[in-house]
Amino acid sequence: MIEIPSTKENLSNLFRYWVNLYDNKRFPDFEAVYQFVFEEDRETYYFYLSVSGGKAEYGVGKHKSSSITIYSPVSVWLDITSGKLSGTWGWLARKYRIEGSLHYLKMLNKVFFGKEFTDKEIPGVEDKIQDFEIPGKRIWKKPDKVLIINGSPRRRSGFTYFYLQYLIKGIEQTGTEVEVIDIYDKKFNIEPCRGCFACWTKTKGNCVIKDEASALIEKVKDAYLTIYAFPLYIDSIPAKLKAFLDRQFITVMPVFVPYHNLTRHPLWETKERYMALFSISGLPEIEHLDPLVETFRGIARNSHRPLIAPILRPCAESFTAPPYREYLKEILSSLEQAGKELVE
Repeated sequence: MIEIPSTKENLSNLFRYWVNLYDNKRFPDFEAVYQFVFEEDRETYYFYLSVSGGKAEYGVGKHKSSSITIYSPVSVWLDITSGKLSGTWGWLARKYRIEGSLHYLKMLNKVFFGKEFTDKEIPGVEDKIQDFEIPGKRIWKKPDKVLIINGSPRRRSGFTYFYLQYLIKGIEQTGTEVEVIDIYDKKFNIEPCRGCFACWTKTKGNCVIKDEASALIEKVKDAYLTIYAFPLYIDSIPAKLKAFLDRQFITVMPVFVPYHNLTRHPLWETKERYMALFSISGLPEIEHLDPLVETFRGIARNSHRPLIAPILRPCAESFTAPPYREYLKEILSSLEQAGKELVE
């Protein structure tokens, strides 16, 4: 059940945002304490905003020495901060009242609402589609190392790795190093994303869950090419690998930017990186893997990491059986060749 934030929580979020609006470049020496007394439905909420030494902070409660006290209904002050109501007009119309010098009320608008942000202060908001995301402009560099995330619950004893090892063999024949991480290894404790948005609202891209996911995400962030390998599970992805993909939410910022005719989030750190998909299915028709490919196209788009190749093997189990084994040698040779072509 979705819980609507309380008035106090909404006001706290407002002040948290407000602190970031402080223009310390234009007003580095300005000092004041603003005490706010808000009222709604017979409830009273006390907040204060302190500016001193080039820093702005907010707190809940009453400050011992305020420069000015502002008394206002919650709805009136939300209208002022959203721009719906002029602060000056609101005061003249007696929609709220003050105790203290009018000078501080005038300065409030200048100090907190006159700031002009640069691209560096809000990185990624003016995010542009990079050349490496456009096939016609892309300049491929053969990687020194490839990272493979093996998402098979059977790790290296199942059909996924049976076929994957031949792709790896082809990659290594080019002189490229390969690191394989078996995500279902017991040493990798990876919890599902909680959807708490703390990485957006509190920690600026760091997950509050303390497990092995964050270290693996750093590996993926540093890898020029990451290959996700796994068997098709109910038209989708094995659970633990899906949890790991969800946890990569921490790499995107809490704003929207355009992407062709769609919208996506910019990254905290933009870097040229790519991904490939390697998946097998026991079903004979390759069309069963279509939903998976579409999923990874979306992941590639939203993670700013182009999907350069989906490598798919339907009917994977059958080719190891006697009636079809004569075709297996050709298939494994093709996978080896695919490994060479993938990196070169």
